[in-house]
Amino acid sequence: MKSKTKINLISVSLSFLVTFVIIFALLLLIDKNPFEVFSLILSEVFASGYGIGQTLFKATPLIICGCGLAVCFHASLFNIGAEGQLNAGSFTIALVAVYAGDLSFPVMLILCLVCGFIVSGVVGLIPAYIKIKKDVSEVISTIMLNFIILALVNYFLVDFFAVKSTMRTEKIVDGNMLFKLSDIFPFFQGSSLNASFFIALLLAVVTYILIYKTQFGYKLRAVGFNETASKYIGIKTNKIILASFFTGAGITSLAGINYILGYKGFYEFGFSNNVGFTAIAVALLAKNNPIGIIFSALLFAILDYGGLSVNQLVPKEIMLVVQGIIILSILGVDRIVNNYFEKRGLV
Repeated sequence: MKSKTKINLISVSLSFLVTFVIIFALLLLIDKNPFEVFSLILSEVFASGYGIGQTLFKATPLIICGCGLAVCFHASLFNIGAEGQLNAGSFTIALVAVYAGDLSFPVMLILCLVCGFIVSGVVGLIPAYIKIKKDVSEVISTIMLNFIILALVNYFLVDFFAVKSTMRTEKIVDGNMLFKLSDIFPFFQGSSLNASFFIALLLAVVTYILIYKTQFGYKLRAVGFNETASKYIGIKTNKIILASFFTGAGITSLAGINYILGYKGFYEFGFSNNVGFTAIAVALLAKNNPIGIIFSALLFAILDYGGLSVNQLVPKEIMLVVQGIIILSILGVDRIVNNYFEKRGLV
């Protein structure tokens, strides 16, 4: 009997193959050399320390946000609200960092992370509560909450906390910023890569342990696999739904530290640039495995940063097409592969 891991690996590999073939054909269709386009992307990313640093910088929030979404997805809760959740938490992180600037750096950092986590977690509880009480699909409620949360953040930012004539908060004192890797490794000179990348990697490991090695993780996956059966074995499914949404949404808030504490030093409206939506594809590609999310986030970061260089050959929007094809390939190929092995009794 083939293991689920091997089947997932086959599915992902075929998804990449299908994506490559489609993009190859698409580039030929518009009279462009696919090898030239792909080589340009790879050279832009890997030919310099700056390119590698910028790619890792872009991957950092995707890793963090993807891990948060994976917690929800394992409970079969399709959280589409990460964009609003991470902005609510990141806005909180920025405010705490500004107004608690006199505290020592470790205390300030912990306070920022805890406050941001709680605010995003509470935002995540709203669709969870609606689902439990009214049986409203979390897909609909989280999508609508994105607009509500972003509008509220915009209101509080502009009317109370923004620097005059800007859409950002006050700047955090330099002593409370995370260090940049270029300060230690000249190889990354000029890039925005900072210590939050290591926080993202640590978070991925912790999330993996939470999901696969703890009692909570077992209950989480049991509810996701079969909610009705979970009730019969004594799992309080409503509590798991609430806990998974609170935890998953809370984790997404930490994506803001890459920009706020590691790069600019302030919260700026629109800073996330749809990270919350891209992270959905990142988590799906990795089959919601936090360790796999690290690699899928790197792939999307390569497409994002490398895509900037292809504008001289093809429209840069071609990278959005690639991301879309990857998602469709994952969904389509995964269904075909699983049906193939199920019909033969191999799963």
